[in-house]
Amino acid sequence: MHFVANYEIGSDVSVIADDLVLMINHPGGVFKAQIKNIPRADFTTPFLLSLHIYFEAPDLEEAKETAEDLMASCLNMLAFTTGAGFRKHRIRQIVDADTSSTKAVRDVLMWAEKVKYEDPQPFLDNANATSIERLLAHDIPPAIQRALRWYRLGIDASSPDDQFTYFWFSLEIVAEFQKPTEKVHDKCPHCQEPLYCENCETHPTHRPYAKQAIRALMKAADQECDDATVSLLDRTRNRLMHGATLREIENSLPNPHEHVVDILGRILWRALVMQFPEDLFDGTVVMGVPSTYVHYKANAVAHVQTVVPIDSEGHFDLSFKGVTVEAKPLGPPQSAAPSVIRMTHEQYDRLRKLSYQESEHQAILERVRSHIQEQDDHILALVLATDMFLIRRAVEMKQEGAWQSLFREILEPTGGDDA
Repeated sequence: MHFVANYEIGSDVSVIADDLVLMINHPGGVFKAQIKNIPRADFTTPFLLSLHIYFEAPDLEEAKETAEDLMASCLNMLAFTTGAGFRKHRIRQIVDADTSSTKAVRDVLMWAEKVKYEDPQPFLDNANATSIERLLAHDIPPAIQRALRWYRLGIDASSPDDQFTYFWFSLEIVAEFQKPTEKVHDKCPHCQEPLYCENCETHPTHRPYAKQAIRALMKAADQECDDATVSLLDRTRNRLMHGATLREIENSLPNPHEHVVDILGRILWRALVMQFPEDLFDGTVVMGVPSTYVHYKANAVAHVQTVVPIDSEGHFDLSFKGVTVEAKPLGPPQSAAPSVIRMTHEQYDRLRKLSYQESEHQAILERVRSHIQEQDDHILALVLATDMFLIRRAVEMKQEGAWQSLFREILEPTGGDDA
């Protein structure tokens, strides 16, 4: 089947004219690509390129993976031939582009409009600043500073392949820095016993090689790290360094294959902690470790059937003006931590009725009403930081109104029962 995928690409360069469309035809007929500028009206909007890729795939579902591979191939060649940066911004649609029939309605996978900015996780407080001061009081060697840099870059990298590679760089630096001076034996690759030289009648020794130092560091940092884990991480590193991707070797990795990034990241974190005096970690230093290092993104994809215009040259108009799929966030942008308020069932019933009445603050009441759980014959409700600010201001200013009176009743008797 024939398909066309519509991507938006972030780039450091643009096409020299807004009305110029660049065509790339793969010599083997694997794909055909169209590249053009997406003009913008102001500087608050990032510059993007439009990339349309025409290709073959067995069905619409498999077309998603095929399109991603071909998009990466296009960006690789663009970067290679220009020396400029190219990165995927988002995918908009994949359209059934079969032109062998005269069908007017086509199957389309349409991705939701991307949420421009995601809320951070409220975490930082004075305890973090104090902890950093205590750690900085220890004279951090330059090698460990470099390892911390690669750990930071690995946490922030968008691709799991890059994350694993950066974590491995960091682990290597730490292993080389603290490599023991005691000599070790070479071991048989099959039974792992020390090799014996019949001529010298001895077991040869040498200072640990890099891989031996890394193995020793992994096992010292994590008591649960066994030979199978070390072997898994070492094989993964070798495959990535020789050009493979985690997705290409997923059959040899845990399920999901990105989990190998978390295994390495947690071992590395423990190895970095070992570089500081043990007595620092007496319970007063606050340390955070993510549940996963991999940056998963959730987005809605709609399978719709609609008319897609075709121009005289057989190219599809993928603007889809007036048709959008939207993923709505919980509420307005947040940075501060949310609060929890407690109310009686009678108070919740009043809140629920007020949330169905049209008013200037109906959206706030709907959000509070929608995020609740029952506990000890009371209702606990999650309140976003910006909503709580408005609620508290209304209560403190003694504003009149049904919802203001309700929240005054909830908050004032206990001085604001929130957490």
